[in-house]
Amino acid sequence: MALNPAVIFGAFQGARAAAQHQFLGSQFDRLAMGIANGVVQWGVGNQKNLALTGVAAGLGGTGTINPLLSKLIVPANVAIVLAAFTAAGLKGPLGTSLATVTAIAISQAFSTAGSYTGPSASVAIGADLSKISSANSGELVSTLKQTIAATAPGDGPALPKMATALGNGIANLLLQGTGIGAIQGGPIIPTVPGAGATNSQVV
Repeated sequence: MALNPAVIFGAFQGARAAAQHQFLGSQFDRLAMGIANGVVQWGVGNQKNLALTGVAAGLGGTGTINPLLSKLIVPANVAIVLAAFTAAGLKGPLGTSLATVTAIAISQAFSTAGSYTGPSASVAIGADLSKISSANSGELVSTLKQTIAATAPGDGPALPKMATALGNGIANLLLQGTGIGAIQGGPIIPTVPGAGATNSQVV
C-alpha cells in the first residue's frame, strides 16, 4: 500500500475517537483531507522536504533500496505534536484533541503504508538502517495553508495559526521516524563485503 492522501485521511478517521473533544461532521473531514493532501504533496517523493540518511552493509557493489522491501516506523509521540500546538497558541481541549489525533494518524499512516528508496553506492545486496534526518517544517506550514484552504474554504485568522501548529508538529514527529530496508543490485565479483552511507526519500 502506497502512502497517499486516502491512507492519511483514513488514519485521521480512525484516530478521531482518541480525542477528548469528539470531532464529528464534515468540518473535521475537510480539515483531515487538507492535512492529508498537504503532507503527501510536501513529503512523498520530495527529498528536499523529507529525507532519510542511513547506513548500509552487505555485499559490495552498487544497488538501490527496494521500496517494496522497506518500512518506516514513526512513533505516535503526542507530546511532540502538542508542544508545537502550544507554541503556536492552540491550547485547551480542542488543541489538545487535534494534536492527539494528528500524532496518532500520522504515525499510523507512515508506519503502515510508508516506505523509502534511495541509491546505495557501496552495497549491492544487503540491509539498510535509516533515520528521517530532515523535515522542512517551514515548507510544510506553507503547503498546509494552501491545501487546508482548498478543502475547508475560508482564509480566516485561525488558518495561519493552525497550519503553523500542524506543520511544525508533524515535521517534528516525523524526525523521530526510522526505516529498515533491503538493498538490491549488482555485487562485485568475486564478492566482497561492503558498507556505506545512504540518502533516501519517502515513497
